[in-house]
Amino acid sequence: MFNPKSPRGRLSGKLAKKPQYVLVTENGEERTSNVTDAKIMKAVYNVDSNEYVYLMKCRPVILVRETECFALCFYSDLSFAAFFEVKGIIFRMVKSGVSYDEATDIMCDFFQTAQLPDMSGWVCEKRKAPTQHTESNLSVDGEDFRHFGCADVVAALENIIEGKSKWLLYDFTGENGGYINIHRHNKDGEAPEYKVEWVKWTEPTPIGYHAIVSDLTRLRRWLWDFAAEHKYPDPAPEWKSFDVKDTFQRLTFKFLNEEDKSDNTSDNNER
Repeated sequence: MFNPKSPRGRLSGKLAKKPQYVLVTENGEERTSNVTDAKIMKAVYNVDSNEYVYLMKCRPVILVRETECFALCFYSDLSFAAFFEVKGIIFRMVKSGVSYDEATDIMCDFFQTAQLPDMSGWVCEKRKAPTQHTESNLSVDGEDFRHFGCADVVAALENIIEGKSKWLLYDFTGENGGYINIHRHNKDGEAPEYKVEWVKWTEPTPIGYHAIVSDLTRLRRWLWDFAAEHKYPDPAPEWKSFDVKDTFQRLTFKFLNEEDKSDNTSDNNER
């Protein structure tokens, strides 16, 4: 049973809140970047209802060149796994019969100091084939960020919700590449709404959807899934599809026409 009086549940300050981590529970339905030792411990001891507890480090632990550990997972069958990426290939090291206390210690050590357990005797499993190299970009109110993690993407959304920023654009290249754009719309005397647009660069025809939403819980979940796992929102009635190629062509023509008008104005002024 979860014990809130345990030393693991009483940490505060920087060690108790590390925004570069994401904790996933409720069979993948609930996730938060506001992670603490107490939340990890509670999730582990409630793993039967959670199905699994997944702790992801947005900036993976680099072990050697092109080898990094990005997540730990404790399952309801008492198995424990550490996830690694090696030259684009995902592996997991698995151990069975892990107690709640041991799982808590491993996850909290990973959370506090990025420490990994001794994996001698653990079983290695290959999870998926090599993927293309991925590059991500984040832009907030026109300012581009070169070095960032998924926690920074989440923080950018929180700034939009709090009215500190107006919009963000997060995109990535490579396999499953695409982008998501979130723009705040203020309404007089009413709660703000958020225009969300996402595009997946599928071949030969890209897929695009947009929606106006006010549900902050779903908005946060969509962005967390997108930033952390490059998972696109599931189809829902509020999503309206649009012709991506046609939209971008019209935007290009509009931009070129505005440039032509600007050039003509400059020529007339010179005359």
